[in-house]
Amino acid sequence: MSYECEDCGASFDTLSRLRLHDCSTDQSADEIVPPEDGLSEEAPFDDSGLDREVLECDYPRVVGDLPNLYDGAREGDVSTLYRAVAEYERMLTKVARGDAPGGDGLLHDLRFAYYEPFADGLDTAAETDGWDVLIEFATAYDPRKQDEFPEIGHVIANAIGCSVIRTRRDEGVDAIPADALAFLGAIPEYVDEFHVAYEESYTYGWGIGHPDHSVADHLFALAKNEPKFAKIALNTAFYVDQHAALDAFETIVTDEELASETRSTLGMKTDLTEFYFQAVADLETEELLGPHAPPYWDEDDDLVRVIDIDPDVKQRIRELAGETGVADSLSTDWTLQDLETAPLSELMSRLENL
Repeated sequence: MSYECEDCGASFDTLSRLRLHDCSTDQSADEIVPPEDGLSEEAPFDDSGLDREVLECDYPRVVGDLPNLYDGAREGDVSTLYRAVAEYERMLTKVARGDAPGGDGLLHDLRFAYYEPFADGLDTAAETDGWDVLIEFATAYDPRKQDEFPEIGHVIANAIGCSVIRTRRDEGVDAIPADALAFLGAIPEYVDEFHVAYEESYTYGWGIGHPDHSVADHLFALAKNEPKFAKIALNTAFYVDQHAALDAFETIVTDEELASETRSTLGMKTDLTEFYFQAVADLETEELLGPHAPPYWDEDDDLVRVIDIDPDVKQRIRELAGETGVADSLSTDWTLQDLETAPLSELMSRLENL
């Protein structure tokens, strides 16, 4: 299959080559004229209700052909998605690099105006045409090949996450392409925990036990420098395969180097080992988060929020809590939920007093 640049007509053998194509017809910053009063005040801009049409009206030269591609991309037309995602990336990259006026505020608004519809469109295409379309996008926008995270990586990660969950539940972990998990697992190495794509990456935990991609090994490799990612992904892993997750959990909480580390959240310091024990706190209660699903996932009611923990698994967790000293401050009849309740209560108390 060949891919053609809509601007200059150049043809490419792969989506990757099209994506990296430096088209000479790109507009310069001088040609892009912002509205006199900034963004329109007709509608508020937040993550849940951005007014795409207002942005397109105010910044026509920034959004380029996206208005014409929007409907087809949202509906999952693959050929339109190729063009729309490429245009979306060029637009965000221009604004992020200062080649178009608007700054961080405009970057945020443009990102979220197209985020959900394009992620839904890519997810629809994957449900229709299978994993190949997602792997093609993951390959074309692989951060490891470019040594930077693409501006539209959150859209690809969202669609991959949805397919990872469905595939795991319907066909088993073996049916998930290893490349899909590798894409999700690489995200924390390129963006910080406040980036929208970082939240997408937690779905990585659904791949625990994969025969060709060791989620457990990767979580351990990131356990020191990316504890938030590792903990949430590990927590999700317990919901889908508690025995495989237990092995990964034990490797992390018994590591001597990690035992000397701490994590700071809102001024509160927590021993990293204790922090990782919080990954099992919600397995028997609906009061906490449950397994992770991508933003805009509309099937979360189908996700099991409480699991029946194997007695041997629970006993080993209790033994590890004793061996690591985490249980020293707990009562003798402590439950898994107690591993989260004390620090969570303290955190909520501090938030209320801010």
